[in-house]
Amino acid sequence: MSASWRGIHAFCIPVIALSAILSSCNDLPTSVGSEVVPGTDTIYALSSLQAALFTADSTSSVREPLVNGAYFLIGNTPTDQARVFMEFINYPNAGADSTYDIVNADLEMYPQEYRYGDTTDRTVAFSALELKKSWSANVTWDSIWAADGSTDYYSLTDYPVSTFSGSVTTPADTVLRVPFDKDAVKRWMVAGRDSVLVKDVFGIVLLPTNTSVIRQFRNLRNVLQVMKLRVITKQRDTSQALDTFYVESAVSSLVNTPAAQAGELVVQGARVHRSLLRISLDSVPKNSVIIGGTLRISVNNAASQYGLYGRDEVVSLRYVPPTGSVIELASRGDSSGVYVFTNIGPLLQLIRRSGGSADLYVKPSGIYDSWRMNRLRFYTLADDPSLRPRVTVAYTIPGVFAK
Repeated sequence: MSASWRGIHAFCIPVIALSAILSSCNDLPTSVGSEVVPGTDTIYALSSLQAALFTADSTSSVREPLVNGAYFLIGNTPTDQARVFMEFINYPNAGADSTYDIVNADLEMYPQEYRYGDTTDRTVAFSALELKKSWSANVTWDSIWAADGSTDYYSLTDYPVSTFSGSVTTPADTVLRVPFDKDAVKRWMVAGRDSVLVKDVFGIVLLPTNTSVIRQFRNLRNVLQVMKLRVITKQRDTSQALDTFYVESAVSSLVNTPAAQAGELVVQGARVHRSLLRISLDSVPKNSVIIGGTLRISVNNAASQYGLYGRDEVVSLRYVPPTGSVIELASRGDSSGVYVFTNIGPLLQLIRRSGGSADLYVKPSGIYDSWRMNRLRFYTLADDPSLRPRVTVAYTIPGVFAK
């Protein structure tokens, strides 16, 4: 392998309500475990509809490397692009250069059903160009392409080593064989067995040429790579025997989507956008103990864009404390796109211990984080009170009714 890839109003609630609040809590990390609160028989509630528990909202965007994942995305929509870098590795020994010819070479690809953009479009179309310089395992979109789209990693004037265009209507995981230039593959095969020549082989970029849809493909099944370059050779001796070799690769999924506009709360995967809610617990009495909490956020479905399978089933709430481990909680949305985190009381108490203010991030979860790119627009703090993000804090004051 070459070295290149490389959210003040209080009211009393009967104590019996406490069990209802706590019964919905999931197991949490030890650092946010529940408190024993002796000498109390009154619980109070405070909502962000009456108190300034949320002080700001915004969208935070990050670009993270997506190398050698189970899936990747490729295609174009009018606003989004998904491209792929590949570097072939572990070249097999097909024999000396003079002993064989390549009679066929193709990339075995495995389309999946997930599509984003025009989900009725089944087109797969791209060209492959050779790369001119090495790329690292930490590669991201903005490390390859400048803001104007230019790059020095390849040249659009070079002859492509592969072109493909077709409509994929077969079931998911049905192999799609994409022909590759045999002379280029022979050159790679020879260089791949030479410790000097291989240093000048940097891999390829798959540049989509369709314009309305981005599609998901499989790269790995469990831990084994299934997308491989298949090379069929023929010996030049009298036997004329055919041999089939498979070449593995390092694969980077590179996705670009529009930045969130000012005043937007966006959650999106692949090129990850996260909704930030800044919370302050200064309105909660200083001598209180937080024993429950709920966060409710709602999606503006009309302003969102979903892929083939619809809106994300689950989103995550992320908090990074000053010390200790990162905390993530998950919520499953209802049919209208409302996500409720019912288990954040201990988390809020931890924020109190850490100064009383924090940034909470709503982010994609699981497969929605890396391998799908649904764009969820959440209602903001400036929207109608019935739709805006809402946090409710349940707390008690030790000894307030002690005799």
